[in-house]
Amino acid sequence: MKVLSNLHPLFSENGVRGVVFDLDGTLIDSAADILQGMRMTLEQAGVGVIPTGYQLGNVHGTADDILRSIVADMGWEPEQDYHDLHKRYLVNAMKVNLQRSRLYEGVLDVLNACRHAQIPLAICTNKAHAGALAATQKFGIHEHFTFITGCDTWDQAKPSPVPLLKTVDMMGLSPEECIYFGDTSVDAECADAAGIPFVLHASGYCDEGVTNWPAMHSFQRWKELLAGEEETA
Repeated sequence: MKVLSNLHPLFSENGVRGVVFDLDGTLIDSAADILQGMRMTLEQAGVGVIPTGYQLGNVHGTADDILRSIVADMGWEPEQDYHDLHKRYLVNAMKVNLQRSRLYEGVLDVLNACRHAQIPLAICTNKAHAGALAATQKFGIHEHFTFITGCDTWDQAKPSPVPLLKTVDMMGLSPEECIYFGDTSVDAECADAAGIPFVLHASGYCDEGVTNWPAMHSFQRWKELLAGEEETA
């Protein structure tokens, strides 16, 4: 029997029945909007002004983590409580509204191929759940996912394995039936702790630590995950 499938073999090897994706740096390039939201937040709160040309070093943690990283990087006085800053950032992020963000080229092709192959998909991100929903809706990919986990969906965020394990459970699958796509050490550590094979998007926001964790596969361009017509008996 001939089966039309243009997906890389990693989607059909090792009993894979479901795929979970990180969002920022994996499916979408959103660093410019994250930085703009942080810039607005820190300036409004009187913490400091992020200079033009500043590059985010941490794009893989929660909003709290990124705020702390910027404050430390700039040498500003650390805040006693980042809760209010975090809330202010969430408001600003919605105002920024992903104006500079984009889907990585080839993502939609891969998602469509997974749908054609009837592979359940989900997202597990350290973006707030509302922000993740807004992003998937804006880029027209929301309907591809059976479940979306944000950093505030469960009581822990990545690199804890909890959100990833909970996401897989909500898909009705077990860890050994899934693979997880991400781009940073936070994603890789989370996958390793969850016992789920990790696939690295090497053109994302990769930090130095990501190479310290195992990856079953690494790719630069999403179209590398598409193959030609395959035949099975």
